[in-house]
Amino acid sequence: MNFNIVTIFPDLINGFTCHGLLAKATEEKLVTVTTWNPRDFSKDKNRRIDDKPFGGGQGMLFQAEPIIRTVEAINNISKSYVIYVAPHGSPFNQEKALNLKDKENLTIICGRYEGLDKRIEDTCINEVISIGDYVLNGGELPALVIMESLARLQEGFVGNEESLYDSFSDGLLEHPQYTRPEKSIYGDVPDILLSGNHELIKRWKLKESLRITKDRRPDLLKIKKLSDLEIELLNEIKDE
Repeated sequence: MNFNIVTIFPDLINGFTCHGLLAKATEEKLVTVTTWNPRDFSKDKNRRIDDKPFGGGQGMLFQAEPIIRTVEAINNISKSYVIYVAPHGSPFNQEKALNLKDKENLTIICGRYEGLDKRIEDTCINEVISIGDYVLNGGELPALVIMESLARLQEGFVGNEESLYDSFSDGLLEHPQYTRPEKSIYGDVPDILLSGNHELIKRWKLKESLRITKDRRPDLLKIKKLSDLEIELLNEIKDE
C-alpha cells in the first residue's frame, strides 16, 4: 500500500515511520510512505500557501491552487484515492479501515490553520474523515492514526495474525490479558486462563469483552448483531 501524505511538516511523518513495525514494513516494501510539501507547489516567491478567508473570520486557510497542484502531481505518478482529515468528516473506525485497506494508493491531506479553501474539497478530495470529536492543531496526527491502522491490515505486516482481531474487529472491545507472574502483590491471573480448557477460556474472553463493551461503549452493542451465545453471556453479566 502506498501512502502519500500532503503536509507542511514532513518531518512529523518521516520521523514516525522510522520506528517499530512500520519501519520494518517500509523496509520490506509492504507499505511505502512519501511526504509531499505543498510549499513546493506554491508560485509565491516566499512559498506561501495560506491567506485570509473571504468574508472575514479568524485564522488563515490553505489556498486552493498549491494543494490542488500537489494532488495533481501525485496523481500524475499514480492515480490515488484522496482523503482530507478534518473535524467535519465522517468518523474513522475499524469498518472504515477495512473499507480502505485495499486502496493501492492513498493520499492524505493534512490541514493546518483554519482548514482548506473549499475548492480543494470540491476538486480533488474523494472523502473527508475525522478521527474524533475534538480539535487538533493540524492533520498530521490523524494522518498517522489512519496510516498505521491501514498499514497493520496489510498482509504480512503483523507477524501474529491474531493481532488483526483486536478491539473493534468483531464489534467489541478486547478482553483483559495477563502475563507472568501468575501471582503478584498487584493481583493474580484468573484461574480459568491457567486451566488449559480452551473452550472455557474462549467463553471467558468473550464474556469479558462483552462486559467491558457494556460498561465503556454500550453504543457498540446497540448496533452489533448479537449471537445467541453473546445474548446468553450478557444475561449472565446482568444477573451477577
